Amino acid sequence: MRFPKRKVTARATALALALGVTTVLVTALPASASTITSFTPTCGVAATVVTITGSGFTGMSDVLFNGTSSTGEVFGSDTSVTATVPAGATAGPITVETPAVDTPSTASFIPAAAGVPTITSFAPTTGSVGSSVVITGTNFGCTSSVMFNTTAATTYVVNSATQITATVPVGATTGPLHVTTSGGGPANSATNFTVFGGPTITSFTPTSGNVGTSVVITGTNLTGVTAVKFNGTTATFTTSTATSVTATVPAGATTGKITVTTPGGTATSATDFTVGAGAVTKHGRSVSLKLKNHLVASGTVSVADGFNACRSHVAVKIQRLKGGVWKTVGTDQTTTTGKYKKVLADKTGKYRALAKKKVLNGGDDVCKVDMSPARTHHH
Repeated sequence: MRFPKRKVTARATALALALGVTTVLVTALPASASTITSFTPTCGVAATVVTITGSGFTGMSDVLFNGTSSTGEVFGSDTSVTATVPAGATAGPITVETPAVDTPSTASFIPAAAGVPTITSFAPTTGSVGSSVVITGTNFGCTSSVMFNTTAATTYVVNSATQITATVPVGATTGPLHVTTSGGGPANSATNFTVFGGPTITSFTPTSGNVGTSVVITGTNLTGVTAVKFNGTTATFTTSTATSVTATVPAGATTGKITVTTPGGTATSATDFTVGAGAVTKHGRSVSLKLKNHLVASGTVSVADGFNACRSHVAVKIQRLKGGVWKTVGTDQTTTTGKYKKVLADKTGKYRALAKKKVLNGGDDVCKVDMSPARTHHH
């Protein structure tokens, strides 16, 4: 039954005075605003009876399901009301209307359809345990189960009859998604959701160095690295592979653990990287020189210990002996593999190549200077 809203009008007061009722004043007491603390069930088809719990229900006149009037409501007490879900109701809060200003429920009631559910898409399509996935489809009202391959999600929210937000559960593996509702199911996604494994760090080299030092971090599941930190300070890094990522010790870094973050989680090194205590390593090099035609100088810069940064982008001077003094007649920069080539003025005489000294990683690595054996050019 509905309770009509009542108020004392000026006409009613005048009538009372005309009848001689002067000793009693009729005053309309302000109604309390209704508030909803819970309702059950939280989803259902049209005509489902919902029990609403809260306060301030005395004087209720209507129950609204996301703005649509209930087809029937029954006042139980100031703290309890039952209402019937109307046809055409949409997902949203429930409101118990009284003469006061009422507060809608914080939770939404989700209307359910009689049809079986379907999954049309989900995003993102990859993720790790604990990440959120939005599943889109139909007939999601009264969802009873969401599964990632064969593992049930322990946390999910039915946002509407067409959308669910679920959290990738512990133990989830790559495979299709499944949604079961009171209308049937399970609905199965046409494509797989890919679960990333958590990354690990097994080692890093060097284990110490100054700001600017290049550090190779080795581990597993390092594809798609999004962040590398040295004791909490964010570092720049190059594109990673599944087993390694190369990062540069950032300004402000202090001694501590290295962390690597991927879509699968964050890995932390077992040992500390020591900042500022790197020993200087000097890398021996050799530079070759060939003279061909009229006149092309070419050669290769090689590094004996395999520290290939000492052969990449190295400035090479080509020098010619004149009057007992070596004078530079051309310069070039090596490729990443240490190759160089320079066309020179065609003059006879002795020539040599000089690979200049190069300092890397904040002074931790020094590429030694080297000169090729002299070569003689004849026309």
